[in-house]
Parts: sequence; C-alpha cells; structure tokens
Amino acid sequence: MEGELSRASLFFRYIREENEHHKMLFERGKREMLESLKHVRPDPAALQGDPTQESSRTSSKAPDVENVDSAQKSPIDADIRKLYRKIVQETHPDKTDKMSLTLKESEKRSNAYKRAAAAMASRDSDTLVEIAVDFEINTGLDDLMIAESLRRRSKILEDEISKIKSSVEWFWIHTTEERKIEIIKEICKRNGWIYITDDQIFDAVRRVAGEHPGSREDLMLRARESMQKRRQIS
Repeated sequence: MEGELSRASLFFRYIREENEHHKMLFERGKREMLESLKHVRPDPAALQGDPTQESSRTSSKAPDVENVDSAQKSPIDADIRKLYRKIVQETHPDKTDKMSLTLKESEKRSNAYKRAAAAMASRDSDTLVEIAVDFEINTGLDDLMIAESLRRRSKILEDEISKIKSSVEWFWIHTTEERKIEIIKEICKRNGWIYITDDQIFDAVRRVAGEHPGSREDLMLRARESMQKRRQIS
C-alpha cells in the first residue's frame, strides 16, 4: 500500500507541475496574440473587450483547478475535520506569526490556509488532503484513502491540461510564424477589420516574436523530457 501511495503522490506532483506549465503557456499565448493585434490595430477603440475570444477553441481563460463540480467532491467526515484542524495549526496567520518563516513561506502558508478554509466550506476533502501532503502533515488517514484522493486530483488536472491544449492560445505558442499570421488574419476577418494588410500582420507577428524570445525547439525539448518523466513515474 505504501508503494501505491508513493506512486500516486509522485504522479500528482508531476501532473500539477505540468498543469502550471501549460497554464503559463496559455497566458503567454494570449498575451502575445493580443500584443500582435495591438500592433496591427493600434486604435484602442478597436480593441475593446477581447478580440481573440471568438477565435478560441475554448474560453480565453485558463481552467481553474479549484473550480470543480460538486459531484467530484467527497463528503466531509470526522477524520477530514480533524485533518482540517491540523492544517489550521500549520497555516493560520496567528500560528505562523510565531514561526521563524521567510516571507515566501509565510505567504505560501497563508494561501494554503485560505484554500483549506474554502475547501472545508465547499466540502472538498481532496483539496485538504493535497494541502496536508504538501506540508507533510500527518493526515491520520488510511494510505488507500490518500492515494485515491490524489488520483482524483490528478484526473482533474489532466482534464484541465487537455482543455488548455485545445485552445488557440496554447496552439499559438507551439505553431509556426506562418500559422500565427493566419490566426491573426482570421481574427481580423471575424472582427470586420477589412483594411488590414498582410504586411501589417506579418510585421506585427515578427515584432512580438522579437519581444518574446523562445523557440519551438525549446518547447519540444521540454515536452520530450516531460514524457520521459511520466514514463518513469508510471
């Protein structure tokens, strides 16, 4: 059972890191697309709202791991209530003020306390287990229960990654300059910007690429390393 818990914990930490990485790519893609559009169409009145929204394959907002359907949440029992109190002892500002913590660590615990309080209010036991594992708090729970909880969290994170990968913002980061130009053309067309020339779009995409260095090769290398790590964990 200890081996099963170890594997579940390792995979959860891996997939959470991947989730954060892909959210970062999503935000970067959205930022670069908007900057390209601003260079193409510098009139502020033309950029009210988010002109990329209709072109996205998904909503122009990265999914939020805390926004989980209630059907996926486990009921709060006595053991989970005890676990919540343990987390409070380690993360509440009144408690952490008496600890010798760096500012970064203090903020991390404060954020964890807020997440724990929200999880308790919404009966989200899986988030409480995750926080306890992060801070190496003795959960007092059965190893099988902890492993199942981490697997549920991992599934939610994997689903979020799939949604991010289906977005035009994520695609932007991974595609070629030629495809980026086609994306901007399509956005201009959908917004009725009929007087935009191909040269304007080309210059805008090139300009933003120069302001944000980083190659597709770097992303591909990182993706290969991630797959190797996943195979090792699995």
